[in-house]
Amino acid sequence: MGKYNLLNESWIPVIENGSLKNKKVSLIEIFENAEKYKGLAGDTKTQDFAMTRLLLAVLQTVFSRFDYDGRPHPGIVLDEKFRQVEDVDEDYLDEEYKDSLEETWKKLWESKKFPKIISDYLRIWEDHFYFLDDKYPFYQVRKDEISDDKLKKGEATEVLGKTINRTISESNNKVALFSPKNDFILNKSILTEDQALRWIITYQNYSALTDKAVFDTEKYTGDVGWLFQLGGIYLKGGNLFETLILNVILPFIENEHIGFIEKPCWEYDSKKIIVERLLNKIPNNLAELYTNWARAIYIDLNTNFDEALNLKVVVLPKNKDSVPRIEPMTLWALNEKKSKKADFFPVKLKSNESLWRSFGLLTIPEEYAKNNEIKRKLPYIIKYIRDKQKFLGNYSINIEGISIEHTRDASSIIIDEIFDSLAIKEEVLTDIDKEGWVPLIDSEVNLAKKVVGGIYGYFISDLMTVRNDKSKDFKKQKVEELYYKLNEPFKDWLASINKEDEKNKKIREWRITLKSLAINDAREMVSQANTRDYRGIEKDGKIINIATIYNKFINILNKTIG
Repeated sequence: MGKYNLLNESWIPVIENGSLKNKKVSLIEIFENAEKYKGLAGDTKTQDFAMTRLLLAVLQTVFSRFDYDGRPHPGIVLDEKFRQVEDVDEDYLDEEYKDSLEETWKKLWESKKFPKIISDYLRIWEDHFYFLDDKYPFYQVRKDEISDDKLKKGEATEVLGKTINRTISESNNKVALFSPKNDFILNKSILTEDQALRWIITYQNYSALTDKAVFDTEKYTGDVGWLFQLGGIYLKGGNLFETLILNVILPFIENEHIGFIEKPCWEYDSKKIIVERLLNKIPNNLAELYTNWARAIYIDLNTNFDEALNLKVVVLPKNKDSVPRIEPMTLWALNEKKSKKADFFPVKLKSNESLWRSFGLLTIPEEYAKNNEIKRKLPYIIKYIRDKQKFLGNYSINIEGISIEHTRDASSIIIDEIFDSLAIKEEVLTDIDKEGWVPLIDSEVNLAKKVVGGIYGYFISDLMTVRNDKSKDFKKQKVEELYYKLNEPFKDWLASINKEDEKNKKIREWRITLKSLAINDAREMVSQANTRDYRGIEKDGKIINIATIYNKFINILNKTIG
């Protein structure tokens, strides 16, 4: 008999519109009332990202099979559990099926509310949505599937609640400082059912490598979780409904992976999931990708949640293609060593680098060299939402970035999460012609990098020469301080742009801000100068001091910005 059903229990934290109060809702409620919630309100941003992808897996599954009115799309054959029997036949793909998906997305966006077909689908699979169950435990395996005889070197790893709770992240070998809980009677590992459920979903996406138990098969590298590897990117709307719809991909705008059966983990036996992972099967559909596991986890059906949570865990293999090419929610960079093969890898966000500094990776269309060699790979979600511009008009979108920072040792322990956002109007994001807004904004980002890292950076280097300062961090610190001061002004400027704005006027507006902030920082350095800074040093037959290097800085800045 299952315990704690996700469709009925209140376990997903959300923020209500208007009152901005936090509440918890069930999986059924969140789809029935998504337009009434501002967004998810989990324990961390990484948890919200993992939960968002779970919700998207439901939507990708349902609306790849049904239209807005609950009718199967052309070419879709379903069984009694609303499960797609086979991939869509090619005769339907290019027109009828694709057109039906497009029309479904349009109706969803215009209706501003999810239809009943989602609840109908979830209720059919209700027995697969129990947190604890002897047959289909959610995001977990049965006990016999990780028995000692199936593993190398003994039993599964014991993982406590304090390890998967990322507000603590404490192992048995290392105590977490400044923990929000003390460890009286193992208090750090005590989690309520709803907390444990959310952290297990997060753990399947962000695992690190602190546990070592593996299956008794050929040697493999342990998985750290799909999201662990990403510079995650998703789109946020005015409420939870809009956020989810903006990230639902119906259909792929390229004829790739369209019509394949969506395979969320709850539709399949956990034994089959383990076998396919051990065979290195790469997901070809988004629902499977969004609900992919990094661990085979077992929790005893009779677990007492007033006591420390204890998991039995076995590491699943990392896919040889570590991030499938269908992944729509990440930044990509070209592997220069394999550029002839157009080999790309996901780029994580950096803790000291705001998202706007990666504007080119986010928005500039793919570029081709003379030999047709691909030089750039956009986040697919950005390419996709541009295709929806005809429905969105001048709608303002927030591009959200989420990533983690981890230790550089073999355990890859998560030590921080990185989050940032950019607001931009859809008509601006879609304006990608040579003289359009996107190339112009990217040009201004590159100019800002030249001013801060180059011109202002050279000024700091000259000052260090005057002072005979050989420290490694001073210049980096000052440059990052100036970047930090530019963050909010640039975001405000970007959010204020309308497609019909006069480009020269808006660009001049930003450059005045950029120039002013750079000069202010340089002047602050001059105001703090001492006698030695003014006395200076002789170099190449000339005296250089803080006054001469400041004048040099101003001259170059004026020539560069105008």
